[in-house]
Amino acid sequence: MAQLDKIKGFILLYFSKQFVYFVIAGGSSALLNFLIRILIRPYFDILLSAALAYCVALIFAFFLYRKFVFPFSEIPLIVQGRRFILIQLSCMPIVIMIFSSLSKLFYFYGLNNYSEPIAHAISIGTPALITFLLYKLFVFIK
Repeated sequence: MAQLDKIKGFILLYFSKQFVYFVIAGGSSALLNFLIRILIRPYFDILLSAALAYCVALIFAFFLYRKFVFPFSEIPLIVQGRRFILIQLSCMPIVIMIFSSLSKLFYFYGLNNYSEPIAHAISIGTPALITFLLYKLFVFIK
């Protein structure tokens, strides 16, 4: 019964005001990621432009999450930063793999100029549900 209550508690986290703030902050950083990749894509190859955009948006996301989603954390900034980067670096290869695979797949199916933007939009949203719990329970804990 205690396990069921624990699972219910985790599920309820996704129906909180904090999760709404997380989605808004994450959506804002995802939009920044998306726009930066589009702007720098003419100057860099597909994977490098995705990685650079991801890194810039990562910094933006950290400060949004820290300020608006998890503002009461007593964990020192440097510790939060290290933990956040650890989680993001573990997600980055997954995001880039999804992005690369989907863009090739969409191009193959004739989406041409739309292949990369659609693949990028899908790939940057992929880890959101998992990272919310990781941030709440590991990075920005009280």
